[in-house]
Amino acid sequence: MLSRHSKALAILMMSLAVAVGGLVLTRHVIAVAGEADAGRLNRSILDYIAQKNPQAPIRAFQRFPEALVAEAQKSNLDHCLALAQAEVESEFRHDAVGAAGEIGLFQMLPSTAAIMEPVVGPFKRPTIKQLREAKTARDLGDLADPVVSTKFAMAYLRDIMTRKSNVKDALTEYNGGPAGRHPHYYRMVMGTYVEILERPELRCRFRETPKPSPTLTTLLTRA
Repeated sequence: MLSRHSKALAILMMSLAVAVGGLVLTRHVIAVAGEADAGRLNRSILDYIAQKNPQAPIRAFQRFPEALVAEAQKSNLDHCLALAQAEVESEFRHDAVGAAGEIGLFQMLPSTAAIMEPVVGPFKRPTIKQLREAKTARDLGDLADPVVSTKFAMAYLRDIMTRKSNVKDALTEYNGGPAGRHPHYYRMVMGTYVEILERPELRCRFRETPKPSPTLTTLLTRA
């Protein structure tokens, strides 16, 4: 027969095992719930892209939502604001090419992306391939990949934000350079952002600041 000491030790070990098992199970449940939650958000972002650009090849965007949220968090920005920027830049055309040679979802110049290579990593440059009968075809390279475009765009925006004190100036420089040649760009992005905020399924980080009560406002005015 077990001694009292042995019985107490056995009960203690059993209790510890149950507690640890419960903790592991709880963490597993939380992890599964988190993955399901992230999956719903990813699908909502893909649905939004499909609504705005029905011709978008959704397969090309499969990994974009996860990259968008992760890169926006690194930049301390609402992922919905980054989504609005992508919509304004390219209308969700991953292979869009601008008049000055900007490429992809966030319309990055290859020369600008090259500056960010030490931070993001190397990328494949666009090339022009010679085909038969003097025909040519352009390979847009990695910047036509929504994930790569997002990583370089957010890294570039983070770099700008180290010099600019607010998002307005940062976005203006992103689009128009240090001189800010296109001040209307910020209004376009914010207008699109406001529309996206109306979609609860996209789970934007924005929260409206509660307005002070009339009584509190009166007291603050008199103080």
